[in-house]
Amino acid sequence: MTYLLSALGTAALLVASVATLNWTIDPAGLFHQSTFGQQYAKALVTSEHGLTQPDSVDEREFKSELTKYSADFDCVVIGSSHVMQIGSERKHRSFPDCKNILNLGVSGAAIEDHITLTWLALSSGKPRKLILGIDPWTFAYGKDARWKVRFANPYIAAQSVIEGTRPTETASSNRWTSLVSAEYTTRSIRLLFKGALKPKIEPVQSVDEDVGGLFPIFLQDGSLIYSSEYITSAKAEKVPIGGVDYKTTGVVNDLRAVAAYKGLIKWVKSQGVQPVLLMTPYHQNVWLLDASPNVKAMIPTEKIIREIGLDLAVPVVGSYRPDVVNCASDAFYDFMHPTASCIAKMTAYPPN
Repeated sequence: MTYLLSALGTAALLVASVATLNWTIDPAGLFHQSTFGQQYAKALVTSEHGLTQPDSVDEREFKSELTKYSADFDCVVIGSSHVMQIGSERKHRSFPDCKNILNLGVSGAAIEDHITLTWLALSSGKPRKLILGIDPWTFAYGKDARWKVRFANPYIAAQSVIEGTRPTETASSNRWTSLVSAEYTTRSIRLLFKGALKPKIEPVQSVDEDVGGLFPIFLQDGSLIYSSEYITSAKAEKVPIGGVDYKTTGVVNDLRAVAAYKGLIKWVKSQGVQPVLLMTPYHQNVWLLDASPNVKAMIPTEKIIREIGLDLAVPVVGSYRPDVVNCASDAFYDFMHPTASCIAKMTAYPPN
């Protein structure tokens, strides 16, 4: 009995300590009012050469603030890190038919991110085109939990507007569960050890995107330039046959999610905005293993995307296959991230 009480007391103390840490550090500004995302977004779009990537700040925080500038851009990009090399302020310029581009890509973007960021962007303004970077895991729910921290309530609001239903719930509980979540605790500890409790807004000088700078950089258009250290180390790594399993195991291409995404596309068109469906390629080595979860997910997903394009009269650009878009093996950072030059090549012509 004494041992049990001691164990319970230790567990309670540990939970209380974690909650106190997350409440105090609060890396995403969930419990204390934060204006960093707003400040960063404003500084970014008005900067000359971009800003350093802020330490341990949720991209969704400032990318959601960037949606407020969508009226000032001809084309807006939604998607995961696969689309973060797309921009109009780069040496390797993507989609030259776009006068200027706003990149709202966030790491690991799930369908919930697509729905939320699309609604936020089009609620603030109407770009001419909305470029939707669709990944092999996009047509499935619950593939990434990071959206819950920043987008829990906006996602419900977006669903109600796009699907024409009344919101039946709120998701404020996700804010409080972050107090004891492993992901939020990791971010708090990282900030604590870096001594960077207050993220900084730091302008940068122009750098060669093929080489990178000392730190990762977000350009004025919201696109990303990796650090020189990352570029060098990533290109030195050998890409494993079949790649690495990343969000392609388990359920993909859920019929409910496919239907929801088609509804999203129809809503975008109803707003007078032209949707464009984009696929970015995976490295050649991934395609050498037919049994790879990546390949087994990509083949049916690409088929579905092309069917949606025909069904809804929406342009489709690119492919998951590097040979189709003519991107060589040296045009990748790793097994699933093509370089800006690869993406520029595959988007060089206006979509049909």
